[in-house]
Amino acid sequence: MARILIADDDRQLVELLRATLDEAGHDVVGTHSGLAAAGLIEREDFDLIVLDVLMPGMSGDALADLLHSLKPQVPVLLMTGDSGDQFVRSAQLPRLRKPFTEQDLVEAVRGLLGQEGQASL
Repeated sequence: MARILIADDDRQLVELLRATLDEAGHDVVGTHSGLAAAGLIEREDFDLIVLDVLMPGMSGDALADLLHSLKPQVPVLLMTGDSGDQFVRSAQLPRLRKPFTEQDLVEAVRGLLGQEGQASL
């Protein structure tokens, strides 16, 4: 079981993603801003961070840059819609383009955690 942080300013989406990844066997913490996520990252350990690119206060790509300096071993998955692509500075990071399916999310998470062969949702 991996510990995953999800940050997106869309509260309903955070709850949907949390439920999806909980069902896939992960321990998921959700937050609704980049600044709140930054605080959690500094205080707690996570195996994977899932970030929306466009969030008020601190964008997901800026948070990914901060995370890379604090904990470079932790993988990051960015979520973005068409309008968010122009803001992604961290082009080397994996991305899920919104809208995506629950299966897309689970497969991306498994890939980043090195769990490709495990049973699907």
